[in-house]
Amino acid sequence: MRLGKACAVVAILTLFIIQLSLAQVKEYKGKINQQFVMNSESIIVNKSTGKRITYREYDELLTRNPGKYKTVPVFDKYGKPSSFAISRSLGQDGPAKDVNYDPDLLPEIGETLPPFVMQGLDGKIYDSEKLKGKYVLLGFWVKYEKPLWTLASTKIISNFVEENKRKGIDIVSLGTTLNSEEECREAIPKRNCGFIPVPDSYGFNHRYKIGETPFFILLDRQGVVKSMALHTEFDKISSLNLR
Repeated sequence: MRLGKACAVVAILTLFIIQLSLAQVKEYKGKINQQFVMNSESIIVNKSTGKRITYREYDELLTRNPGKYKTVPVFDKYGKPSSFAISRSLGQDGPAKDVNYDPDLLPEIGETLPPFVMQGLDGKIYDSEKLKGKYVLLGFWVKYEKPLWTLASTKIISNFVEENKRKGIDIVSLGTTLNSEEECREAIPKRNCGFIPVPDSYGFNHRYKIGETPFFILLDRQGVVKSMALHTEFDKISSLNLR
């Protein structure tokens, strides 16, 4: 079916399975639907050539080759889909991988994390470049609601942050979510949950290829990935002796 000339909606349907053994966080097998709008102003790159194509060329390519191409949004440092990449759905070696959730594309320990700019529920802007000199703990969540999140499930995070604070080491702790600002304020209790919620920030889960949540990345004072862990393996982070 030919795409409309005014705009097209790319529906990105992803499945996130949270394999958690802690009683506080239940296993999640739901589906998350997100829609990103494309139009004549959208930046579209053909991955096979590495070149930008116009919306009209994109439209014609899909029309001539129905079902043979897939379109994936590319997320920028603000966690927004600033461009779109088009590639063949099938190759000579079989189905192409979903580049948004290919585990081989996860950040690696010892590498600098691609930059981010997040706005916390506290109204502050957290720019990774300006956070150099501080430890940063990034928590990637789905929504702040049961069974995906409980205050008890964040106890290991708040303990880690508080224990280091008592040693004179401050950690900037941020948590991504699909929730809006209003939903965050309703869901997050006044008690310490160990992180600053970042409303409407699920794009960062895409940007860093996070396929299982909750997932955590600890950055050292230079913005380099020091450790990574699922919620059930948080001791990989909490057992570190930060200085």
